[in-house]
Amino acid sequence: MLVVNANVVFSCIMRNKALELLFQLYDKGVKTISPDFILDEFKENVSKISKSSKLSEESVLAFASNLFSEFITIVPKSEYVQFLLEAKGVAPHLKDAPYFALSLAFDKAPIWSREPRLKRQKVVKVLHDKEVEEYFGLIKS
Repeated sequence: MLVVNANVVFSCIMRNKALELLFQLYDKGVKTISPDFILDEFKENVSKISKSSKLSEESVLAFASNLFSEFITIVPKSEYVQFLLEAKGVAPHLKDAPYFALSLAFDKAPIWSREPRLKRQKVVKVLHDKEVEEYFGLIKS
């Protein structure tokens, strides 16, 4: 189980290393999840993502829809709401609390993020791309 942060989803749309890793995780049978809050984050940033990726907003939305329907399970708030208070005390920034609450709800599942600030706590393991490869044994010899 791996909690996926919004910045990783945004990176997948840019079709970089994150997308390749997501496919490898899927092939290996690793369940990837995100809080339903990610949909709001995505909607707020679709224009910015479109400009950065040089894709139309419609293409960005279609790509994201495919990611969420095929590769990343969206977990409703009702499944992690009881952990939000604790998560607010753990998360380095209030906006990150849903990711930490989801992690806590799933026995401290690691969070995959490209934001270094999320590592400023010791309760939940936060992994960057290379660490995801190592943690799930995706590195090829």
